[in-house]
Amino acid sequence: MIELPRPVEADDVSNLSWWQHDLRAAQSLACAPPLAGTVNVDFVIIGGGFTGLWTAMTIKERMPSAGVAVLEAYRCGAGASSRNGGSVHGYWSALSVLTDLFGPDKAIEVARLGTKAQHKLREFANSTDRDIWWSEQGYLRVATNTRQQLKADVCIETARRLGVPETVVKLRKDELDHYCASPFFKDGLFFPEGATVHPARLAESLRCAAERAEIGIFESTLVTAIDKGDPLRIHTLGGEVIARSVILATYTGTMTIPAVRASNALFSSFPVMSHPDEAALTRMNYRDARGIADLRMFAHYFRRTRDGRVLMGTGAGPVGYGVAHNSRALRRDQASADRAALGLQRFFPTLPPGVAAAWGFPIEVSADRLPYFGRVPGTRIFYGSGYTGHGVNATCIAGECLASLALGQSDEWSTSVFCNRKQVRFPSEPFRCFGGRAIRSSIVACEDAEDAGRPSPPLARLLATAPSVFNLKIGTR
Repeated sequence: MIELPRPVEADDVSNLSWWQHDLRAAQSLACAPPLAGTVNVDFVIIGGGFTGLWTAMTIKERMPSAGVAVLEAYRCGAGASSRNGGSVHGYWSALSVLTDLFGPDKAIEVARLGTKAQHKLREFANSTDRDIWWSEQGYLRVATNTRQQLKADVCIETARRLGVPETVVKLRKDELDHYCASPFFKDGLFFPEGATVHPARLAESLRCAAERAEIGIFESTLVTAIDKGDPLRIHTLGGEVIARSVILATYTGTMTIPAVRASNALFSSFPVMSHPDEAALTRMNYRDARGIADLRMFAHYFRRTRDGRVLMGTGAGPVGYGVAHNSRALRRDQASADRAALGLQRFFPTLPPGVAAAWGFPIEVSADRLPYFGRVPGTRIFYGSGYTGHGVNATCIAGECLASLALGQSDEWSTSVFCNRKQVRFPSEPFRCFGGRAIRSSIVACEDAEDAGRPSPPLARLLATAPSVFNLKIGTR
């Protein structure tokens, strides 16, 4: 028997994202009834966020006769899926890291699979009868200091060396100002493959599409345990499901799987949303809903909304201990919210002071920055993990990979490095948590110093080199 941890409380009204509040103000949201009694299906998916819904629909696309059910502890899309920044892009900006890990051919393969996922997202956005705020205007990475400018040069050189120079364009300061004239930007990179979306509206549209595809959705259904065997039995508080295959789409909840626990750590991300001021953004030339991130290790990520707001987030929130994804600190940390608010003020000094909303949520961070999709040995239980804060595109990849694995199909998804690679492992606890906290603080101190034009603190500079000793890509500057 596999016992599942209680999921992170997703419907805590005091910690809902601005996206969820906006969705709930615009639409009356009903819940599907919880599971009662016994249900027999071919595939059961635990978790009704982006991963679970994409996987359910992809299985149905490939095998229309399959019986598919989604079990969600709260309401589909109310968790991590509707708490991100809504920036949608693949892996062309990660080519240098991917090349170091897998070599040039596999690096290009990963990026091209990301492009396929982007195409599927676009097709869904254009075919849905619901407005999900899809805006495909490319993606920007901006340099705010000399070190980041050097990182931008490496990105350009890597794309040229791998024969894909069209995937990224170097922008001088005057060119960058046409996209967004923040006084804090020095120069930047433009990636043509990039979009933004309203993540809560996307999740709701996926939920509705799954219902139309005759996928069984059971909400307010807490899964307590899975009995191994053939078939598998999935126990809930109100009943059970008998299924041939189980897909765990519980995001940070998969940390109980040994392989996931070894190669992922719990971090947290804290965004804030500004008050609206369309005129201020127009003066800064920030007219399009384009995703932007600086070139820090723990990046500031931001995008504008239709009504003249800017979301600003930072991945420099608390580091969790072990598998404790329910830790309150991963969802509520005033210092992390203040840090995001400070970034908003710094990058956009003409916006109204204060923020309209702030929230936080745990994220799984993989040691090599890439998600992984696998199978629990000796079972027909499949899982996805390690989105590292880049979930909108990566969860669409998840749908393809997990469908291929669960259906037993050998294809470009199941044979890719997303499903087949030797994963880099983190050190064991307590070194993972306490070492991670020290390294994260050191990297943030170095990056703050670089932005301020002063030398990095010597001890922080030394500790910031530690990840390379363990061959980790996350935390490696």
